[in-house]
Amino acid sequence: MTRTAYAEINLHALRHNYALAKRQLPHTHVWAVVKSNGYGHGLLRVAQALPEADGFALINLEDALALRHAGIQSRILLLEGAIEARELEEAAAWQLDVVLRSEHQLQWLRACGQRLRVWVKVNTGMNRFGFVPERAIEVVNEVRALGCEVAGLMTHFACADDLAIKLDAPWQRFMQAVDATGLPFTAANSAATLRAGFTHGAAVRLGGLLYNNNPFYPDTSLWLQGLRPVMRFAARIVHTSELQAGESIGYGAAYTAERPMRIGIVGAGYGDGYPRAAPSGTPVLVNGCRVPLLGRVAMNVLAIDLSQHPQVDIGDEVTLWGDPALPCDEIAWRCGTISEELQCALTSRLPIRQIVADKTLSPLPDEQTPPVECAAYL
Repeated sequence: MTRTAYAEINLHALRHNYALAKRQLPHTHVWAVVKSNGYGHGLLRVAQALPEADGFALINLEDALALRHAGIQSRILLLEGAIEARELEEAAAWQLDVVLRSEHQLQWLRACGQRLRVWVKVNTGMNRFGFVPERAIEVVNEVRALGCEVAGLMTHFACADDLAIKLDAPWQRFMQAVDATGLPFTAANSAATLRAGFTHGAAVRLGGLLYNNNPFYPDTSLWLQGLRPVMRFAARIVHTSELQAGESIGYGAAYTAERPMRIGIVGAGYGDGYPRAAPSGTPVLVNGCRVPLLGRVAMNVLAIDLSQHPQVDIGDEVTLWGDPALPCDEIAWRCGTISEELQCALTSRLPIRQIVADKTLSPLPDEQTPPVECAAYL
């Protein structure tokens, strides 16, 4: 079956990004966050491409078991712990690290009789999960009394990606528990890792950064230079036409031409995962040149301005995001969202092309491990 849109996953770029982050963080473990199907890049595809990772962090037990069944022996952290009591036994059997974040999970731990490796979560202001610092200290002692290993304390900052908000208050709350217990800790996601070295602790949890998603975009002052796009979303032109001054195009006649224009219809839309919220003027790349989107994005197509590109024709490729000249961050920013939402929203009908070794990307100076062939499923 012919598809006019596809996603390209550059595993060489992914490996490069992990290696670059690791070089910047030589004194802490770097866990790759692969929740939500590897941020839309493919759970097993990402994990198998990173055999050198210090560990992986995710949400669902089923995903953790998929990694174990695929032969991955690295540490795996269940970021929200057990969702059902029965999951604690499987977590113990498969040597998973488990976050303990609530009183009901503590009750399950008391009843299960398993010796698990536990990270006690401290609520520092996110107010979704975790124990207040005073209670976290008590929980640590109780977990130890149950015969479990307390690997450390964990927290998650509510506003790490907002540079206008300081981390002082949540950090002080977290330090109450850290200082009282003397335990190692993991506190930093990608945003905290980039902005505050004191948060690095025993392990950082890198999600968006590994996939080249800047949590502060359009501010690039803290961005780690040298990171590369991992996902490219592309489609082909399926039709061209002429639009006269005063004529409109697409649903709602949302765009009206002020001059004669040459229009390209691209075979991708919100049914493939391109955001319907993208406004007119959102750029795409045609032959390396930025051209604007026109009117509303439809389920299967979108329109672009080809007036300055008479040589472009049916069948030619358009990059929708994921090129150094057109990062996913920019498309997300124009749509009022974040790159992670766009990447996770790509639909399963999209074909996936993998780049395992990209000769156009130079290696890091000491990058010697060859890229790993990965299972070709999302």
